[in-house]
Amino acid sequence: MPDLGIKVLFMGNNLPRLLGGLWITLKISLLAVALSIVLGTLLGMVMTLKNPVTRCLTKVYLEFNRIMPQLVMLFLVYFGLTKSFGINLSGQVSAVIVFTLWGTAEMGDLVRGALISMPKHQYESGAAIGMTKLQIYRYIIIPQTLRRLI
Repeated sequence: MPDLGIKVLFMGNNLPRLLGGLWITLKISLLAVALSIVLGTLLGMVMTLKNPVTRCLTKVYLEFNRIMPQLVMLFLVYFGLTKSFGINLSGQVSAVIVFTLWGTAEMGDLVRGALISMPKHQYESGAAIGMTKLQIYRYIIIPQTLRRLI
């Protein structure tokens, strides 16, 4: 049987170090996902506004995050913010920022698509029974949108 190099995991303190890195990765990803879901939902709602300036800005944000590789964004945040603004960011904070920015853009586009796919009569029905726009979104549109997203 060929040597797969698995025995290297158990030499010295390699396994505890790898498990520590796994824990840090899980913390970064869970925090970034939680922030991205909340911010992406809000961004998706903003992306559906009829204002052309808002649409243009959100489109630029979305396309920038799609085009820019995350590794480049990590370098820009970790080294660029430190150099430009004189702040000291750890690698974990930089990773959370970058992955939240990227996840927010992707989630925002998904929410925008789900909101646009909602039938017009859902909005009209809420308005017909006297609901405000906020109530229509909170009680009618967002629950149906979340079901479509899941």
